[in-house]
Amino acid sequence: MPSISGKDFDALPAFIRTYIRYLEKIIEQQQSQIQQQQAQIQQLQAHIQQQQDRISSLEDQLTKNSSNSSKPPSSDGLKRKPKSQRRPSGKKPGAQQGHVGKGLLQVEEPDFLVIHTPTMCQTCQTTLSEIKGACVERRQVFEIPPSKCEVTEHRVEEKKCPCCGKNSKGIFPENVRGPVQYGERVQALAAYFADQHFIPVDRVCEIFEDVFDVTLSPGTCVNIDKKLFEKLETFENSLKTYLLATRVLHFDETGIRCEKKLSWVHVASSPRATLYTLHAKRGQQAMDEANILPQFKSIAIHDHWFPYFSYEQMLHGLCNAHHLRELTFMHEEKQEMWAKQMKELLLFAQQEVEKHVNQEALPPKLLQDIEQAYKQKIVDGLTYHSSLPPLPKGKRGKQRQREGKNLLDRLKEKRECVLRFMYDFAVPFTNNQGEQDIRMVKLKQKISGCFRKPKGGQIFCRIRSYISTARKQGWNVWDALADAIRGSPRLLAIDRQANLQEAIT
Repeated sequence: MPSISGKDFDALPAFIRTYIRYLEKIIEQQQSQIQQQQAQIQQLQAHIQQQQDRISSLEDQLTKNSSNSSKPPSSDGLKRKPKSQRRPSGKKPGAQQGHVGKGLLQVEEPDFLVIHTPTMCQTCQTTLSEIKGACVERRQVFEIPPSKCEVTEHRVEEKKCPCCGKNSKGIFPENVRGPVQYGERVQALAAYFADQHFIPVDRVCEIFEDVFDVTLSPGTCVNIDKKLFEKLETFENSLKTYLLATRVLHFDETGIRCEKKLSWVHVASSPRATLYTLHAKRGQQAMDEANILPQFKSIAIHDHWFPYFSYEQMLHGLCNAHHLRELTFMHEEKQEMWAKQMKELLLFAQQEVEKHVNQEALPPKLLQDIEQAYKQKIVDGLTYHSSLPPLPKGKRGKQRQREGKNLLDRLKEKRECVLRFMYDFAVPFTNNQGEQDIRMVKLKQKISGCFRKPKGGQIFCRIRSYISTARKQGWNVWDALADAIRGSPRLLAIDRQANLQEAIT
């Protein structure tokens, strides 16, 4: 406000001039106060926006569970059961018609036979001891006999040659190296309990003492694993060669504690083989050292973890189970209708692939319609997000985006990877194979805890690779471990036609 001065001001009475100067000071003070309050209001508005963003983020965390995010089912708790992504199949619960069940069946030649014959007539009490009976009913009991460890003593004899008079001694078998030792099957069973069923070594020792009356020490169990690790080096080399020849591979990773730090177990697997590796890093450095992804040239199935896309010599397929969960969250919690429509489209595409599996390809018209619908859902989603007010920009970095916008960008950029299952029926809809194979690492962590040293983790991963592969190949795990203890682990032969058929199945 301009002040009054000059002749007009001087002509005013003194008390009016004084009052005007007083009012000018008050106005100046009020203007200064208004400016300070406006600055405070702006600060408070920014603070309120930050609080609202934080509240929204925390509310999102509370509403996320295993059905609408990547959180594991163990984090759901017992209070509420999340909605399953599975849809009704129309089939009755239980085994379906034609399913070959498992159960006890009588054998033709039992190991033992017990005859229960009547000694007298149940009617007139006449003795029947001299009468020959006939079997009218059979019942069989399957029982495990008391287990006892067998001890085999090896003796070396010395003989004197009648011709030259020199003494000659026999030679112990190569696998008999000390005065006393455990046999291959004892060692294999200890490794089976520890590495297949994740039983802590102290409890493994208790099992051996209670069941077999064999005294085993925890140190012996550890040494057995160390021996297996060395014996399985040739198997791991053959396993990598086998996986590299596979048409479709699944990849995933999960965290585990090692030396009180976060480390990562990486898996590369197929329905017939599994490779686990441990590394301190999660990203490309760990993948390079595992030496599967850098050499693989077929189709890799994985999630959106960006280091996977740095390998450009292969085709990529994305896990649509992740997409379905994220789309469920966007629809149910954020009320974004495009997400519901995209989820329904992906499930429709999956159903059509299952219907046309014998034709090995979708009809061109149907394929084109699904592609156009996919693009339209992306456009609808982007249009919706463009109508929303932008999020406040932070002091540093790029402009923040909403979760739905980030998901749309990924679905748009990686469209071919998302729909890979539709173009090639050998590609599955999800990465369930990799996730199922990696899940046992969390089970190991819950039961037995962390690894004290990286070497222990590497030992576990190699042995577990052998066990998992043995189960997929249909080998008897105990026998396969015993073979490895002997120094002759079972190796994988590459059958490209079988690998292709396995992927399609």
